[in-house]
Amino acid sequence: MAIKQEDQVFSVLPCRDLQADIAFYSRELNLQLDRLYPSEKPHSAELSGRGLSLLLDTRHQGAPGLLIIKTEEALRQPLQSPSGTELRWERTAEPHVQSFANHRVEICTLRGTPWVTGRAGTHTRDLIPSRLGGGIMVSHIRIPNGGPVRDRVHYHTTEFQLLFCVQGWIQLVYEDQGPPITLQAGDCVTQPPHIRHRVMETSNGLEVIEVGTPAEHVTAIDNDMQLPNGRVDSHRLFHGQRFCHYVHKDARWQPHRLPGLAASETGVAEATAGIAGARMLKSSGASPAYRTSHGAQVLFSYVVAGSVRVNRQLLVAGDAFTLPPGEEYSLGDISADLSLLELSLPGRFETHL
Repeated sequence: MAIKQEDQVFSVLPCRDLQADIAFYSRELNLQLDRLYPSEKPHSAELSGRGLSLLLDTRHQGAPGLLIIKTEEALRQPLQSPSGTELRWERTAEPHVQSFANHRVEICTLRGTPWVTGRAGTHTRDLIPSRLGGGIMVSHIRIPNGGPVRDRVHYHTTEFQLLFCVQGWIQLVYEDQGPPITLQAGDCVTQPPHIRHRVMETSNGLEVIEVGTPAEHVTAIDNDMQLPNGRVDSHRLFHGQRFCHYVHKDARWQPHRLPGLAASETGVAEATAGIAGARMLKSSGASPAYRTSHGAQVLFSYVVAGSVRVNRQLLVAGDAFTLPPGEEYSLGDISADLSLLELSLPGRFETHL
């Protein structure tokens, strides 16, 4: 009775000298030789190891290949096989680029910022187009047609990440945080580095703000974990940060550092060990226009509702502004229905009036 074998998938590399290439890959990558074919005067060899199945074939005369070896060990100089394939060693962990170069006042209006159509019909616009030199990404994401989401369990290599619901609702599940949660308008969560999570379902007309530092980071798929994972540990630290879930209907208000505003702290500063802070702001009564400055590395605000004048520009719902440290700006014409999301790096900073 014939034994059925599973299909195998190989990376095929050109080969001019089979024996020399076998010796090279065995020596430099510690690959093991599995098969030679045919036994007499072989023209091909199968090798495996390091998660790689490699087929060397002298009948394949394509261009030389490139093998990248991700490692946490000391990097080696690139090597070239006898048949010309390059071996290149790179770091497993992606470098975090958190530069805030060319920081300036950056105002992004809903009318003046184009929406970009992405996968599955999502619409996205960048609320800090310069990304401050690669230090931060703030995206306004709109999903017109909701429903169940075919998402995989994954995590990100960000230093800080926040998801804020502007409109509609989104259901997500997080590692060690119990059953799925539903973010409503005004709610937010932090996604600590490497916490596994999955989007399950969204409403029609969902709008969220996603913040990530640095601007470019890795999304890694976890093919083994199932969520929810049946474990609850709300105090667990993920790379020094806790998961934080702010529910806006339970907001507690107190005077803000700036006149005419009240603030509801989201708990982000405590959960991130001071890396970042987020708070909801609202009007607390009439106030004349005034000038102020701050000492935060990044201070970003999104107008959820109402209006406010920043310098000479009146900003309304859907507009956003980013203000550099140490530079004076004016604030005035705060409407009675103003609602703002304010995000800062770090969580605590000085304000000057």
